[in-house]
Amino acid sequence: NLPARDVLALVIAHDLSALEVLVPSAFFAALIMVGCTWHREGEPYALYASGASPDRLSRPLRLLALVVAACVAVLTIYGRPYSYVLRYDISERAANLTSEAMAPQRFYRWDANFVIQAEDIVREAPNLTGVFARAEPEGRPLVLKAEAGQISEMDEDRQQTLTFIDGASYEIGDGGSGSGNGARQPDRVTRFERLVYRVQRPPSDALSKRRAQDTWALASLSAPKDVAEFQWRLSMPIISFLVALMAIELGRLRPRQSPYARFTVAIVIYALVFNLSSITTSAVENGLLPRYPGVYTAPLVMLACYFVLRRIPRLSLRVPA
Repeated sequence: NLPARDVLALVIAHDLSALEVLVPSAFFAALIMVGCTWHREGEPYALYASGASPDRLSRPLRLLALVVAACVAVLTIYGRPYSYVLRYDISERAANLTSEAMAPQRFYRWDANFVIQAEDIVREAPNLTGVFARAEPEGRPLVLKAEAGQISEMDEDRQQTLTFIDGASYEIGDGGSGSGNGARQPDRVTRFERLVYRVQRPPSDALSKRRAQDTWALASLSAPKDVAEFQWRLSMPIISFLVALMAIELGRLRPRQSPYARFTVAIVIYALVFNLSSITTSAVENGLLPRYPGVYTAPLVMLACYFVLRRIPRLSLRVPA
């Protein structure tokens, strides 16, 4: 039931909400691959021999990691609620059929157990010609055919009307008779000049869903799911920065050393980091973890792991080979 522009907007909204994970993931992988290649070919060791420390060479990368973390913060704090509001709004519009979203000679769902098609769609009212519909009021099949039809926009009371003009309704029951050729005849045929169906659309609850709520509005809420959502948004930039710091440490190889062992460690760390953040978020939502440290448990564990990596000479290069 969506026009092409809404489909494109829906794809963009999904991509925008996914970027909060894709951006730190791509940056983590890029740091690992570039760092391992650079050290494996021995280029930084000329700088180490001239007195530059590994920490000095990694300083620009840490600054870049801060920039990426700031981008992730914008995505989680502002982009995430905006993308979900857009997704909920488009999904609601998809559930409410309009003539603009219809194509000729295709069936569309207008309401529960009510489908409709039109031979042609026009701009002026009535906007449907050659209308055919099937419904099941009270469980009995009802077929409608009309010369024209009109689908209204949803009004302020969230009511929508579907008007059939100059047609007939065929109500089919279990007691219909058969003709000589065996075709089933309708139990009841009703001719009409104008037949109107009305449906009450449910109220929009997009802004009441926690993923669509403003970040700073979530800060004042105390429900476990709201707390988990708020802490997730604040944790993602920190997680992005910490995984980048780990990637810098893991990218330091000895000359001609195979990088595959580091790649394996990086994959394991990546899986643990994002699974841990998902697990802590679910635990806070279900009340299994207290509000504090809550979802912040994941960044705290990562920070401890980073300091452990810094203490390993083969990774930090603090001790000469």
